[in-house]
Amino acid sequence: MSSLASAPGPLAGLRVVDLGRIFAGPFCAQLLGDLGADVIKVEGAEGDRLRNSPPSFAPDIGGYFATANRNKRSLRVDLRKPGARTILDALLARADVLVENFRPGVLEGLGLDEARLARDFPRLVAVRVSAYGHAGPDRDLPGVDQMIQGVGGFMAITGAPETGPVRAGIAIADALAGYAACVGALAALAERATSGRGQVVRTSLLEALMGTMSVQAGKYFASGVDPVPEGNFHPVTALYGTFATADGHVQIYVSEDARMERFARLCGRPEWLADPKLVPQKARDTNRDYARGLVATVMKTRTTAEWIAALKAADIPCGPIYSVAEAFAAPQAQAMGMTLEAPLAKGGSVRVPGFPVKLARTPPALRRAPPHLGQHNEEILKELGLDADPAARAALIA
Repeated sequence: MSSLASAPGPLAGLRVVDLGRIFAGPFCAQLLGDLGADVIKVEGAEGDRLRNSPPSFAPDIGGYFATANRNKRSLRVDLRKPGARTILDALLARADVLVENFRPGVLEGLGLDEARLARDFPRLVAVRVSAYGHAGPDRDLPGVDQMIQGVGGFMAITGAPETGPVRAGIAIADALAGYAACVGALAALAERATSGRGQVVRTSLLEALMGTMSVQAGKYFASGVDPVPEGNFHPVTALYGTFATADGHVQIYVSEDARMERFARLCGRPEWLADPKLVPQKARDTNRDYARGLVATVMKTRTTAEWIAALKAADIPCGPIYSVAEAFAAPQAQAMGMTLEAPLAKGGSVRVPGFPVKLARTPPALRRAPPHLGQHNEEILKELGLDADPAARAALIA
C-alpha cells in the first residue's frame, strides 16, 4: 500500500473551500489539493451524493466519490442552521479559493451572492461551475453530463453512422469543466499576486466541452458542413483508426508518405506505393473508404500482438485497445504511477487514479485519502476559533 506523503506542493499555504457536489466542482478542488492546497470539503447532513454510489471502499467512500475527493478534509454542517453562516464566513475569511457547482441560485440562498463575496472577501477567488453557463436562455436550467454531451454537439459526432448518437464512456463534460475551473482558479490567483484582488471565475460543462471540439469544429467553421460520426476512424486522416486483427483489434496511425512507405512494405504490399488512390497522402485521405478496405483485409492476417511488435519496429504509431483493468495494469501506466493507494481513517484502503500532471521540483502527492463524512469537524472548528461557539457547534453534524 502506498504511504501518504508529507512534502508540501506548489500550492502549499493556499486554502480552498470546496462547496462542490458530484464531480465537476469537487474534481477542480481535488486538482488544487493534489498541488498542495489545503482543501476543506463542506457537506450537508447527507454528504456528497456520490459518497454512497456503489461499489464502495467503505460505507461512505464510494469508488466514484474517491476519484474526485482525495487530498481534502471534510466538514459536515447543517446549512439550515444559523451557526452555519458563521462557519462559512470564518472559512471564507481565511480562504484563497471558493469552488462551487450548485444549481443556479443555491449559493445566493446561502447568503453568498457575488456582491457580498466581493465586499466581504475581496481577495477571494470564487470559482463557479454551472451546466450551461452564466448567460443565455438556458443559464438557470439544471443540467448533467450526458445532457451537455447532447446539446454540445459531442454525441452527434460520437459513435458510428449505424449506431446513432453515442455518449462518451466517462463523464467527459464534468471532467473537462473541472480542468477548466482549475485553470481559471490558477490564473486568477496569479493575477491576484499583482492586483491584490480576487475575482469570480466562471465556466460550465457546456463551455468546457465545446471549447475542446477541435477537429470537428474546425471542419465545420471552415466548410459549413455539419460533421457526422466517423466511428473509430479519424475524420480526416484515412489510415488513422481501429482495424480488426486475427484475434482482436489494433489502432494505427499512418499519415505522411514516408510512414506509408514503411507500412506498405511491412504489410507485404509494395504495390500500394504505385497506386494513385493511395499515394500521395492527399489521395488516400480523399479515397478513405478504398484505403481502409485494402488495409482491413491485410490486418486480419496477423494477431494484435504480432502487428504491434512489427509496427513498433517500423516506428509506426500503434496500440491495443485495453479494458479499464488492463489499462491500469499496463507497464506504462504503472511506470507513470497511475494507480495510487492509501489507508482510510476508519480502516481499509482506497485506490484512485494517479495525477494527470507532474512537476519536477514540487510534484503533486497523495497527502490525504478521501475523507469520511465529517471526519475533520473538530479540528477545523478549532482552527476557525469557533470550538467554543454554541451556534457553530449546533450547526455541526457529528
